[in-house]
Amino acid sequence: MTSNIAPSATKGFADASAYDTHRPSYPPEAVEDLLMKLQVKGIENARIIDVGAGTGKFSELLAKRDEKYEVLAVEPHGGMRKECVRKGLRGVKVVDGVANAMPVETQSADAVVVAQKNSTESWSLAELWA
Repeated sequence: MTSNIAPSATKGFADASAYDTHRPSYPPEAVEDLLMKLQVKGIENARIIDVGAGTGKFSELLAKRDEKYEVLAVEPHGGMRKECVRKGLRGVKVVDGVANAMPVETQSADAVVVAQKNSTESWSLAELWA
């Protein structure tokens, strides 16, 4: 898949390993609250799409959970995607894609998350399934 990644993002995230090492994770209480609101907390094998997964900071938290989530980590930046794959996260499949052009079937997930959005691209969740 070819995506239009801004040159500044391509350059800024070129050292995906350093980004992953120095970027803090998400607060556990925020993760718990989000999963509860998405109605997937405690649901074994729930299918979750992590849009803009980057190096897998959020996917990693999902992979460690007892629910054994099936996570599709969607990331357009090759270096970030490679770093996510390198982690070998349980239940996480990493694919190339962007929010409005993901390689997924309609209604193929129980939840869609965008843990962090760093782009000027404008879109809404409603557009993802239009």
